[in-house]
Amino acid sequence: MNEIHDQTEIPSFADIENRIDRVCSRVPGSNRQAVLLKMLLQHVAGGFNSRMNQVLREYGLNRISFLALIMLVSSQGKPLNPSDLAEATGESRANVTRICDELVAKELLSREPNPEDRRRIDLYLAPHGDELVKELLPKIQDYAFVAFQVLSEGERDQLESILKKLLAVFA
Repeated sequence: MNEIHDQTEIPSFADIENRIDRVCSRVPGSNRQAVLLKMLLQHVAGGFNSRMNQVLREYGLNRISFLALIMLVSSQGKPLNPSDLAEATGESRANVTRICDELVAKELLSREPNPEDRRRIDLYLAPHGDELVKELLPKIQDYAFVAFQVLSEGERDQLESILKKLLAVFA
């Protein structure tokens, strides 16, 4: 299940690269490398997401619901509200509400009215949610994140630095 193939190019990506070449040849001043890098990042992220979802599907979760659980674990017992989760996951409030409904139904989190502001809802990680994260995170690391093993430690450090530098542009 966690076999990583040693290949420098994903075969299905060659067609996309050819399409990028054709478009860029027809659009004067286009930046082929910028388009290519963006598409590579998108496909790599898609690969990670797909592998994560393969693990999570067995538990009736997806990567967004798992990320919500991770955010609740990181809050160390302090409540989060749906707006916090929407910001952390990059999802809309409506989608976060739907995700929270599912997580409450699975008894992975609980909702409680905020004692200081009745209009607010506080979200807490349920004990079963904490146990599930502890069970799933190693599985995800073994199956999805194993892809990072094709990089040396120095390359991983360099990639982390480059991605943080890019992310800072959007902050």
